[in-house]
Amino acid sequence: MSKDFGTNGFRVGALVSQANTPLLSAVKSVACFSWTSSISELFFTTLLNDHGFLDFYLKENSRRLGEHYKLVIDFLKETKIEYVRGGNAGFFIWVDFRSILGGDIFVLDEERSEDERSGQVCHSRVKATARDQWFNEKLMEAGVYLGTGDAFFSEQHGWYRITFSIPRKVLDLGLERLQKVIDEARAAVGSTSAPISVRTSHQAAD
Repeated sequence: MSKDFGTNGFRVGALVSQANTPLLSAVKSVACFSWTSSISELFFTTLLNDHGFLDFYLKENSRRLGEHYKLVIDFLKETKIEYVRGGNAGFFIWVDFRSILGGDIFVLDEERSEDERSGQVCHSRVKATARDQWFNEKLMEAGVYLGTGDAFFSEQHGWYRITFSIPRKVLDLGLERLQKVIDEARAAVGSTSAPISVRTSHQAAD
C-alpha cells in the first residue's frame, strides 16, 4: 500500500500463500508482532471498496508514472548516461554514472602536510568509494538528491537511483540541476583521464 497508493508509512500488504502450509505456519508464528493497525485497516478498507475512485486512481497514476518515466529516460539518452532498461513498473530508475566517473582520481591524505601529500591513482575499492563520495557531494551541493548504490547494496560503484514519482515541477528542476552536475563531472574528469582531487582520511588513502 505504501508504494502502490503513495501512503508511505502505512505498512499494509497481502500475502498470497497458494495453500503453502509450511509458509503459512511460519508467517502465523510471527504475525502477532506485525498486525495491521485499526486506523490502517479502516482507511484501506474504505479505499478498496471505492471502485469508482480506484478505477480513476490506477489509470491516472499509471499515466503520470509513464509520462515521468519517459521524461527521465529521454534525459538520460540525451546526456548519454546508461541505465537499466526493460522496466515496466515502479517509480525509480537504476542509473549508471560510471561513464562520467571513470577517470583516475587522486586521493589526498589529509593527515600529511602539503609537502608530504602524494597523489594516489584511484584503482582500489576504497578509492572508488571516494570517487562516488565526491560525486554525491556535488549532487548535494547542487540541491539534488539521488539514492546511492551503496545504500541499496549495489555490487558496483557509480550506480544511483533516480526516483521519478514526484511532482512534474520538482522533477524538471531536479533534472536541470542534475545536468549541471553531470557537466561539471565531465569537465573535471575530462576526455584525457584528468584527475579529480578528492580529500580523504589517512585510512582512506592507504
